[in-house]
Amino acid sequence: MTTVDGVLDRKLDRVYAMLAADREGGIVESEVLSLADNLGAAFGLPTDAPKVSRLRSALAELWQADVRHMDTDGNGLVDREEFIVGMRRSAAHDQESYLRRLGAMVDAWMSICDADDNGVIDQQEFTTMYARTLGASPADLAVAFAKLDLDGNGTLDSQEIRKATEEYYTSEDPEAPGNWLFGPF
Repeated sequence: MTTVDGVLDRKLDRVYAMLAADREGGIVESEVLSLADNLGAAFGLPTDAPKVSRLRSALAELWQADVRHMDTDGNGLVDREEFIVGMRRSAAHDQESYLRRLGAMVDAWMSICDADDNGVIDQQEFTTMYARTLGASPADLAVAFAKLDLDGNGTLDSQEIRKATEEYYTSEDPEAPGNWLFGPF
């Protein structure tokens, strides 16, 4: 069994727990793709809205390129150990392509969360996006927002979110601001 003791392992373990919250034993593609519908609903968008479809496509690409191959025992579920080992392998194997897929997902995610179309997300939009889709604690998200708002302007732009996402899924640096993407780690 994979030990969860490094910074990256702890972060991957946390995101796995959020993704697998509704399913015993592992995650499946439909759960990952449903994040698009859940996020759209949180911001009042129907499942067939173009922004929701764009996010669903980005999530499907991540699933097809990275996550589906993690099911090493062939049981149809990606369990905790498979997820942690697999995410590390995806990032190490072809980091440029992996980061491109993460970036496409972030851009699609942000297009939904930027409810007022001003090019940035505020703390309320940030809290809505992660509390309503991944079940993150609003109190944790308030702390996270403050850590991620690197320029202190009260908003997060797509570059700040993209950098935080990249750090969250790839960095072993215990001081990386992106470690705080979902709150204290």
